[in-house]
Amino acid sequence: FIDSYHPTYSWSAGIIDGARSVFAAENIEMKVFSMDSKNNTDPGFIKQAALEARAIIDSWKPDLLIASDDNASKYLIEPFYKNTSMPVVFCGVNWDAASYGYPYKNATGMEEVSLIKSLPKQLAQYAKGKRLGILSGDVLSDRKNVSNYTKKAGVVFDKIIYVKDVEQWKTAYLRLQTEVDMLIIENSKSIIGWQNETMHPFILQQTIIPTGTIQARMIPYVLLGFLQVPQEQGQYAAQTALRILAGEAPGSIAIVNNQQVNATVNLDLAEQMGINFDIEFLQYANTYRWKK
Repeated sequence: FIDSYHPTYSWSAGIIDGARSVFAAENIEMKVFSMDSKNNTDPGFIKQAALEARAIIDSWKPDLLIASDDNASKYLIEPFYKNTSMPVVFCGVNWDAASYGYPYKNATGMEEVSLIKSLPKQLAQYAKGKRLGILSGDVLSDRKNVSNYTKKAGVVFDKIIYVKDVEQWKTAYLRLQTEVDMLIIENSKSIIGWQNETMHPFILQQTIIPTGTIQARMIPYVLLGFLQVPQEQGQYAAQTALRILAGEAPGSIAIVNNQQVNATVNLDLAEQMGINFDIEFLQYANTYRWKK
């Protein structure tokens, strides 16, 4: 199992746990190698990590490889195992596995696609109009995400604002309360000066329109979150691995997209805005409250 990141990263940990939950009852031995490319983004470091993974594979001689997230496919699978005799199942590859040459005759897997498409439909139930905005950090990765929401998920925004620091973010947030009817919030990681303790009361005091996110760290600041389930990726990869080990050809198994959603309702904001969610929705959604 080649993990692109590190085992204490919650996303990676969820995928690994998902795979192990399937293999536990099947007497399958799974060795995990972490490339640590979240902490070390230099291409030279990642290439060396891929070579280390290859050396372990050559030594251990596994029956199948699972490649989790993009860098495992980019730096290890495509250069060394494309269309070879080694069966490969990938998971967590963002948006389009064709970026790494998939499909191969010896590989299949699950792409990781955003759940953004269904979020505006849910927010619209609590909105007074149809205008949709998005507020994002002004960095390349965030701009790419926003572009993909339209190009690949078909979400059309009436207003897009990119900001660099927290004061710009606050100004844009206040503007958008009247310029759109629903608002998607991107990750705050790149926002200079962001402090959770001060932003939480600001959000409670200033939010008028329903807000949503697909970013786990933004749950405290939005009404509703639609989050991916990492265990789904790991479970699917492991179940597909079992099919291949039982004799199915990897190339005959179609590449699929993730489907599961972890819906999370921010009860602090819901109460502040006077929004009541349907009982049926709350039965499967998680709830959040700010911990002081």
